[in-house]
Amino acid sequence: MSQKKATFAVTPRLFVPHRRPIILPEAFYGFRRPRTIDPQDVYHAVWEAVAGLAYDQSFLTQWSGLAHKYCDQIRTVEDAVRFANEALALLDDPYTRVLDPEKTGEYNDERVGTLVGIGVVFEGDPDSQGNLVIARVLENGPADKGGLKAADVLLKVDDIPLAGKDRKEVIDLITGEEGTAVKITVSRDGAEVDHDIVRGIINVPTVRTERLGKVAYIKLAAFMQDDTVDEMVAALTEQADADAYIIGLRYNPGGQVMNCIRTASLFLDQGEIVSIRQRVPFRGYQKTTYRLAADRLVTEIVDEDSGRTYTQEMPREKNLADGKPVVVLVDNYSASASEMLAGALKDLGRATIVGKATYGKGIGQTVQPMLGDTTLIVTSLRYYNPSGHWVGDGHNNKYGVTPHHDVDLPEGVMAGSPEDAQLNFALELIGKQLAG
Repeated sequence: MSQKKATFAVTPRLFVPHRRPIILPEAFYGFRRPRTIDPQDVYHAVWEAVAGLAYDQSFLTQWSGLAHKYCDQIRTVEDAVRFANEALALLDDPYTRVLDPEKTGEYNDERVGTLVGIGVVFEGDPDSQGNLVIARVLENGPADKGGLKAADVLLKVDDIPLAGKDRKEVIDLITGEEGTAVKITVSRDGAEVDHDIVRGIINVPTVRTERLGKVAYIKLAAFMQDDTVDEMVAALTEQADADAYIIGLRYNPGGQVMNCIRTASLFLDQGEIVSIRQRVPFRGYQKTTYRLAADRLVTEIVDEDSGRTYTQEMPREKNLADGKPVVVLVDNYSASASEMLAGALKDLGRATIVGKATYGKGIGQTVQPMLGDTTLIVTSLRYYNPSGHWVGDGHNNKYGVTPHHDVDLPEGVMAGSPEDAQLNFALELIGKQLAG
């Protein structure tokens, strides 16, 4: 079988130094798209893109040997995705991967905050029997209308026992076409209960707010959705009369870097938020530092190859917290952009961090649309907190952000419940600060 060269072409204007570098997940590099997609071209486009984008370039010698290794076995786009992911195992990076067309659609839906499902959020840890526990039922969603409740323990989906299945397998069973029904069997108060749920479009709110006396408790689920900052602005505006804020980043897996930077601006007058060292395709590296001034966000870009420095300024979000006490709740599942925010507020002395050490993922990925409606997600950057601390690679080296106060969430206790020791500690701490 002939070996075809990938039709991959980088669009260099997106990396001109005077422009803000586009970081996770907005990055886009152009392709000349043929009318008929050759599956081998899908594989080779991934191969070439990874060579240019991957942060760690130490694998390149071995990578070159994989350019045509699977040519005789690639017949379909599905084959191309499967073999590309097999090749990517060489990087020993669980965050670098290729999504097939179906997973690409799901990823894009998550970014805009619409999913087809039943509208539940699970606890981070399963129960003692390994079953998933519902932490929250989205208001007016299919699960809410069908009678599911927080603290329900999932036992079966369409009569399929869930024992031994991991989280992804369970979610795959629950999700399906809009308008179709799924039977969910749960354990509630020691009894098995069946609920027939009709799957629907789920609009997932990123931010939820709860008033606890004089304190506004703002829970930020992720930084993924495009309207994350708008939701945070709305929450802080709505709670402007609060005397203090608790920002909940527990179970927050991260998301878009700029969403994090803009969110940090809502609590800070000035100071460095983060510095990012990123791979520039087929060239080298550049370091980008984001600093807040009184009325603007200053971005300084240093090209490491040439040593040249470029500066860009843009409007910033207004500080809506107005110097009031801030406590940030984190746990072992707070990762990536949530660690970036917690680290910045800690290093700049703006917030007290309560909970457990964070996950340790100080890397970011470029999300690259590819041929055949596939998507490449590749680790292309490392970020550093204002103190210079790197929280880790989320895999072999995990350092995290260490809280000021190490507080456990007792086993079996749901976050946000009256027994939530971390939240209660934060409230006591703020009470002392306000009493002052």
